[in-house]
Amino acid sequence: MSLHVFSDEWARACAEAINDNPAYRAAAATWEGAVLLHIAASDPDGERRVWLDLWRGECREARSATVTDEESARYILSAGLTVWQQVLTGSTAPMMAIMMGKLRITKGSLAELLPHVESAKQLVVSAASIPASFPDIA
Repeated sequence: MSLHVFSDEWARACAEAINDNPAYRAAAATWEGAVLLHIAASDPDGERRVWLDLWRGECREARSATVTDEESARYILSAGLTVWQQVLTGSTAPMMAIMMGKLRITKGSLAELLPHVESAKQLVVSAASIPASFPDIA
């Protein structure tokens, strides 16, 4: 059974996959801070958000998020569905998508994220291990 990306069920499965990934645990040993992932859509009803509370190699919480969660997130990464599909299936590396302007950092800074390239890669490896479907949103 595949889960819709950025759904609450997908977020929880993502947390399990992250926590079961020893390469992520090692790469993210110095990472501290919550990340909010955002699917931007032309229709606000089509937007999706996921909250990942990441702390020193562990995902302490993962769930669907709301606009109000954006205040307490340390980082917000935003892109359209097509870009997220490319990133989450591994066809585009997250840092490459950022450098190309496809994936935007709307909160936080690139300078803070650069030392964590391997952490980001392992997050994607974890997320890609979950059988997922992408919602049909505009």
